[in-house]
Amino acid sequence: MPAPNPAASPVLRSAGRPMPNASTTRDPLDSPLWPSMAERYLGGLPAIFDDRVAVALPPVTEDQTQVPLTVDARAIGPVEELLVIADLNPFPLTLRLVPTAAQAFVAFRMKIEQGTPIRAAARRDGLWHVGGRYLDAAGGGCSVPPVVEKKVDWRNLGRMRGRVWREAHDLRLRLRMTHPMDNGMIANVPLFIVETLTVSDASGRQLASLTLSEAIADDPTLTLLVAGPETEALTVTARNTAGNDFRARAAVPPADAQSAEMQGRP
Repeated sequence: MPAPNPAASPVLRSAGRPMPNASTTRDPLDSPLWPSMAERYLGGLPAIFDDRVAVALPPVTEDQTQVPLTVDARAIGPVEELLVIADLNPFPLTLRLVPTAAQAFVAFRMKIEQGTPIRAAARRDGLWHVGGRYLDAAGGGCSVPPVVEKKVDWRNLGRMRGRVWREAHDLRLRLRMTHPMDNGMIANVPLFIVETLTVSDASGRQLASLTLSEAIADDPTLTLLVAGPETEALTVTARNTAGNDFRARAAVPPADAQSAEMQGRP
C-alpha cells in the first residue's frame, strides 16, 4: 500500500487521540463530505484534528429549528478566526467569528436539515485546529414549513435584549435579537436574515465580529466572551440582508456588581 501523501489533503493528522492505522488523513467522524468542506472553507491551509476544540451538542434534538450549540476553543490560545461547519446542512458554513479582542468561544442556536457532523475550525498561526461531533437529528429544520404559521414581531424587528456579566478576565455577553432568519428554502418566503454582527467597546474598538448564515435559528441568540473589563459599555451593531442597521448598548457592571442589562431598540 503506498504511503499517504500529506499534500493531497488539507487534513494532516489527528491531535489528541489515537489515529487509525489506515491513514493519517482520516476524518474521525468519517464524513464523505469533509474533504470538500475543508477545501471550500479552510482556504488551502493545513489542518489538524484537535480535541482541544470542543463542540457541545444536546444529547437529544427535540426541535430541529432551534438546536443549541457551544464551541469552546480557548484551550489552544488566541485564534484569528473560528468557523462552524455542518457538513450535511444546505448551508454548511453556519457561523464565522473573528475574535479580535475576544475568546475563541461562541454559543448559539441553529437549524438542522438532517443528522450531520458539526465542526468547529479555529485558525491560529496559519494552521486550522478542527474539532467536532456528530448530531443525530430528524430532518426538515431548514426546508419544512412550520406546522403553525410563524408570527414575526415586525414592530420590534431588530430589537436586542441581553446582559453582560463580569468574569475573571473577560466579559460574558449574552444577547437575543428579534429577527426572522428566513433562508429562502420555503415557498413564497424570501431570504431575510441578519448577516453581520459586531461588538465594540466604549471607545469604538472592535472586539469581535460575526458573519451569520441562513442556518442560524430565528431570533438569534448568541453568547460571547470579550475582552475589556475596564470599558464602561459594549455596543452591538447588526445588519440584515435588506440593508437595515440595528444598534444596542450594554453597560458593563461595576467591579462589585454581577451583571448589567442591554438596552437597544431597532
